[in-house]
Amino acid sequence: MLSFKSAGPREIGNCLVADVGVNACNKQHLRLASYAVEFHEMVENLSEKEPDKEDWRHIDALLSRISRVVAVHFREEEDLMVEYGYPDYARHKTLHEKFIKELANIQSQINNRNIRFKSKLSTMLWNWLYNHINVEDYKYREFFLEKGVK
Repeated sequence: MLSFKSAGPREIGNCLVADVGVNACNKQHLRLASYAVEFHEMVENLSEKEPDKEDWRHIDALLSRISRVVAVHFREEEDLMVEYGYPDYARHKTLHEKFIKELANIQSQINNRNIRFKSKLSTMLWNWLYNHINVEDYKYREFFLEKGVK
């Protein structure tokens, strides 16, 4: 497993991101983990106050970075699955689509300056990192290793 030390949610402590066997995916997963840590720290800092103009600018910028990395990551991961004939592609793509819809919902809340997004996005990012990468993405590890994908 790839270890990423974080000051994440107390119930998680350390975010361990599985090595899924594909270097590009591993790098993208670690980048997303760093964004999740950054977002969690921001939420912690805002727990006692409403975001000001500078906070909202930081929130907007971070969500934009998260959205870009997610879009690239999902596209590249799905392209690999299609190219090599990954048998669970359709179900995996559905999970990606669900995450993108949840992210769009949170983006809408942020655009409307609705403070309720804070815990939702933080929880969603940690759940996705821990569950999606370590369970769902890990399922394709052996498949891609057998195909010689690195």
